[in-house]
Amino acid sequence: MSASASRILIVDDSEDSADITAAYLENSGFQDIRFARSAADAYAMLGLESTAPDADGCTFDLVIMDIMMPEIDGIEACARIRLSPTGRDLPILMLSGVRDADALNQAFIAGANDFVGKPVSQIDLTARVRTLLRFKREQERRQLREAELQKRHKELERGTLDGTLVDPLTRLATASVIDVTLRSCMETGVSACLALIQIDELAAFRARHGDEATDELIRKVAGVIARVPAPLTAVLTAYEPGAFMIVEPNARDVSTMQDTCELARRRVADLEIRHGNSIHSTFVTASSAASLGLANALIDLPANLLSRFQRGWTRGDTHVEIA
Repeated sequence: MSASASRILIVDDSEDSADITAAYLENSGFQDIRFARSAADAYAMLGLESTAPDADGCTFDLVIMDIMMPEIDGIEACARIRLSPTGRDLPILMLSGVRDADALNQAFIAGANDFVGKPVSQIDLTARVRTLLRFKREQERRQLREAELQKRHKELERGTLDGTLVDPLTRLATASVIDVTLRSCMETGVSACLALIQIDELAAFRARHGDEATDELIRKVAGVIARVPAPLTAVLTAYEPGAFMIVEPNARDVSTMQDTCELARRRVADLEIRHGNSIHSTFVTASSAASLGLANALIDLPANLLSRFQRGWTRGDTHVEIA
């Protein structure tokens, strides 16, 4: 989100003070600025007094609020905003012309994220505003990643992998789980272990038994793999039809993931599903590969792992590499 796209609410009973704050923000590229002359006005604009924010349905990315205001001061208003779903994660920057340590402490206890003293410095104000907006964007990204990962993990834990999850049209959605996890590892500077488990000779099975039987095979294999013990932090996804990926953030080595892969292959073999179109095995088998990647070399790990499979690694086995 650029500065011009950020919506900021200035809550200040002093029109002159609010105009100065707005002018500094506009000089720094912020264009969407709204004003509230009291805490009550701010409540209405934030949607605290109704079921929807503001009369035109707008939401805000940041609130800049003066501590000293009549009737309801900034500290009480901050606490009220924090109690609402709308304002629970909303960045709040407090302004005050009085450097009272007790008042500042009360403001932070009420939920304020930062403080700027009056008279306001444009450099100080914009630096703190940009920092809070970056924090908000990162928090929103993390919440989205966590929600998607939890949803996928629960689906696979229940063994409810259905046709829509492995459909090629949804490959980007499933692959994105791996992508966001690896990007998070890169951002935090930690390694990750990635494993690929793939049904052997799936195309030959489909040619012999048809699409319906193949989809049922994928469902059964997915259910088996989902129930294989894995590291607590590991996330399992359907990468493409007949191929499943497991990512373990902050992994120190590949030994645990290797054990998981080998157990998964044995469980697939134990299903004893007749292949009927293989010169290698009577029953359906699976192959796997595990690779440990460092933080600066993670984003290409899924594609590299799949490429190694396609170059003809031995079927029905587990391979280990370190990227």
